[in-house]
Amino acid sequence: MQENEYNSKKRYLGEFYTPLIFAEKSLNYIYDIIPEKELEGGEYRIWDMSSGIGNLEYHIDKKYHKYLYMSTIDESDIEYSKEKFKNACLFQYDYLNDDINNNDFEYNKIPKKLQNDLNNKNIKWLIFINPPYATSQVAGTNSKSKKNVSISKIRDMMHKEKLGEASRELYAQFMFRINKEFKNKNKVYLAIFSKTNYIKYNNNEKFRNKICNYKFLKGFIFSSSNFDNTSKTTPFPVSFIIWEINDKYNIKTENIILDVLDDNSNIIDKKDYNVIESDKLLNKWIKREKTSKIFVPLSSAIKVKTSGNDIRDKVCDDFIGSLMSCGSDLQKQNLTAIFSAPQASAGSLSITKENFEKAMIIHAVRRTAKVDWLNGSDQFCIPKNELDKKFILDCVVWTLFSTSNQSSSMSNILYKDNYYTIINHFYPFDYKEVYSNCNVFEYNNEKRFCFKYLEKNKKHLSDNAIELIESGKKLYRFFYSNIENIDREKFKISLWDSGFWQIRKSLKDVKLASDILNEIKTKRNYLKNDISKDSNNFIF
Repeated sequence: MQENEYNSKKRYLGEFYTPLIFAEKSLNYIYDIIPEKELEGGEYRIWDMSSGIGNLEYHIDKKYHKYLYMSTIDESDIEYSKEKFKNACLFQYDYLNDDINNNDFEYNKIPKKLQNDLNNKNIKWLIFINPPYATSQVAGTNSKSKKNVSISKIRDMMHKEKLGEASRELYAQFMFRINKEFKNKNKVYLAIFSKTNYIKYNNNEKFRNKICNYKFLKGFIFSSSNFDNTSKTTPFPVSFIIWEINDKYNIKTENIILDVLDDNSNIIDKKDYNVIESDKLLNKWIKREKTSKIFVPLSSAIKVKTSGNDIRDKVCDDFIGSLMSCGSDLQKQNLTAIFSAPQASAGSLSITKENFEKAMIIHAVRRTAKVDWLNGSDQFCIPKNELDKKFILDCVVWTLFSTSNQSSSMSNILYKDNYYTIINHFYPFDYKEVYSNCNVFEYNNEKRFCFKYLEKNKKHLSDNAIELIESGKKLYRFFYSNIENIDREKFKISLWDSGFWQIRKSLKDVKLASDILNEIKTKRNYLKNDISKDSNNFIF
């Protein structure tokens, strides 16, 4: 196999060899928990079920090798490791599929020596592992690339126990079997390198409750950019944590404080990784109104969603728009947008006049948060402190002129044999103030919700919010005065209350108003900085 092909395979499976500097660091943490004399005296057995070429074990003293088991799915990795680990027990083994029969373990493929140790009630265990990080994508962008990567007998067992999306994560599958296999042993420490999803992500709550019977002992966190062949532009946190597997404990009640390491494995900070209860997450803050009426669903500002297995095409009474707010971790901040019709995904909800402010706040807070590798798995949560009116108005105004405001207005949209008109309730102006003698559209002196909202609350507007509104007004006036120069059909512009997305995109399409758009961007960033100063009120 060529080197590029080999690396490509490793990337696909999420198998990244542990950087030696962090592997060595992890041993220092282990020796703080397990005295070296106990390891040397044979009280413990060490097993790495995903050993690869042995980077994790590279710095383990040879005197412990006779108590060391190393297994991995690739025979070539075993052959490579035999020279370095002559006294260890190395064997090819697929931990997610081998020796599993009818949801139980029947040992046929593991060495007899390991079988005997597993049956010895006096043996203590150190599971020392850096399992693959791959996730099977079942929907969304690039879903085909890893569609089947998580198929295994262990995944089937997890499905039967209804453990949700954790079953898609290969490292979670390893943790599932380890928990099943070792929870009744004498003493078991799980020393694991992994992503941090299982600790904080809302989608892994069932996995935490049923599987993570762990007592936290010690650990650290560092950037995934230290792994070869991983993205340097979108790094994520990798943790090394030592847990004691014990039914008396559960991860959700543990006080998890990790050391933060720099690229040279020096401690530079500490990071709280305590589990956040799902009812404290920001998406729980807003009331989800019951939906009952069919309305045309959108996959983007002007694109109607007509195909797919899960089309959300219902709205509630008093519907004025849709908030897409998928996931609760900071890494999902880009999955946040405003639409004028139902956004066709599970992470969306109907906006009404009653929940409008909260919807705008959620959108602005998620979009303006500053995300880096360290805080990417932090959660957006219900604000800790009361919000003042100025902050709320800043969020509303920023949202109305943000690039993720995909509001639109369209007429005669065919969906399920019916024609629909989409009204843009997020139109922020009195049309008569900005239309510039444009006679293209019919207008009956209507006023949209957001204009009336801003008028009612204008005394609370900050200076930066007012400046952004004025720049926006300049753009809208320019748009109507140049309406004959844009491609209205391409951007489905047929009504007077065009959405900010339609106005911005149609003008850029014909290379107009770049100076005004740059002015809006500058003033939007001023407001963004104001909002982000309060982001700690929403992030845990």
